[in-house]
Amino acid sequence: MAFFKDPFRYRWLMLGVLGVIYFLACLHRISPTVIARDLVNEFGANATALGLMSSTYFYFYAAVQPPVGILSDTIGPRRVATIFTLIACLGCLVFGLAPNMFMAGVGRGLIGIGVGGIFVPGLKIFSGWYKPNEFAWVTGIFLALGNLGNLSASLPLTYLVMGLGWRFSFIVIAGISIPLAVLAWVILRDRPEDRGWPPIVETSPLDALPATNVPNGLPAGRRFGIIFKSPGFWMITLSYFFTSGPGLTFQGLWSVPYLMDVYGYTRLQAGGLLMIMPLGFITGSPLIGFLADRLNIGRKQILLFTLFPSVAFWFIFFISGGRIDSVFIVPMFFLMGACGGGALSLYMTILKEFFPARLTGTAVGFMNPAGFLAAALYQPFTGYLMDAVGRTGSAYPLTAYHQVFTVFFISMLIAFGLILLLKIPHVRKTEDR
Repeated sequence: MAFFKDPFRYRWLMLGVLGVIYFLACLHRISPTVIARDLVNEFGANATALGLMSSTYFYFYAAVQPPVGILSDTIGPRRVATIFTLIACLGCLVFGLAPNMFMAGVGRGLIGIGVGGIFVPGLKIFSGWYKPNEFAWVTGIFLALGNLGNLSASLPLTYLVMGLGWRFSFIVIAGISIPLAVLAWVILRDRPEDRGWPPIVETSPLDALPATNVPNGLPAGRRFGIIFKSPGFWMITLSYFFTSGPGLTFQGLWSVPYLMDVYGYTRLQAGGLLMIMPLGFITGSPLIGFLADRLNIGRKQILLFTLFPSVAFWFIFFISGGRIDSVFIVPMFFLMGACGGGALSLYMTILKEFFPARLTGTAVGFMNPAGFLAAALYQPFTGYLMDAVGRTGSAYPLTAYHQVFTVFFISMLIAFGLILLLKIPHVRKTEDR
């Protein structure tokens, strides 16, 4: 087959395999919102226990990012992606067979570990197979494939759960993960040289954007010191933290229960509405990135314009008492997803401008877990707030959701304020090789 004879075609085959695995990783990320009521009814759990169980994914996902990066550099990304896909498969089985909420949390934690070993190895493989001036583009495609998983975790997963039940649905997903792990081992290669092809060389070197001079061979401790001493790093990372907490918690845990409890939607209707947010993300992420590269008003300003609608949305939920007219749900969900996707790409792009090329990977690697740590903290905390109000029968009242939305509004205000105060360094184009 032509795909196996041409390195430039073969790399698309690898992108497809990695994209499908990352698709499942993102599906797991927000799947609890679809089965939240099932778990509460079956295990007799409250919202706090539900939030703790769901958050284990994010704790372990964030925790494995540094070791996954080290393993990708030592044993190779192909091995890492294969091994961690199998760990995710095991976690899925444990979750589907869990006899209680504790074991469900164990399964969810194993899923977080497993899918935490996909994104970084994927980028590592791309760095050896795609030229520098193709890397951002292919990474965008990789993110879009993953967010199709977020899309599928809404209505399609709802249909699957309604047809098979939540337990057997996750057992099926575990079964799908096994051949994907096999494909990862058979298809993925760390470098073109591993298949006997010459390296894919850089044809048009990209200018570096250094903010400070970093010599070759700088020890790891000094690299970390440069990053951690930068106020800009902390302002961007904290803003990303306070943005991700509301976004991942609402989309991944409370959106479906909110639509069912407050608006009276069926599970199927709520799952359909949940699809709007990942659709917005898939649309907004490349579009806002495209505009940021072409408009001359500065990336900080574009990020502020991107964050402002989210601040406004949660303010509207706050002043309305937690309930808006149902006619506004679809456009607001879409814009929330679009702005969230655009903000994610801009956070990482702006962070690169603070450091030279030799430090950008390390800096982004330390920033990336902040969003998942936020979700791990926000989910049980918001569950505690919900339980403080209490349930009325099997549903939570509007007052409970209003308390959560108040936290989201304050969080987004902090995120916006941090970027407002951020000082972007003067970017000077020099070679940093």
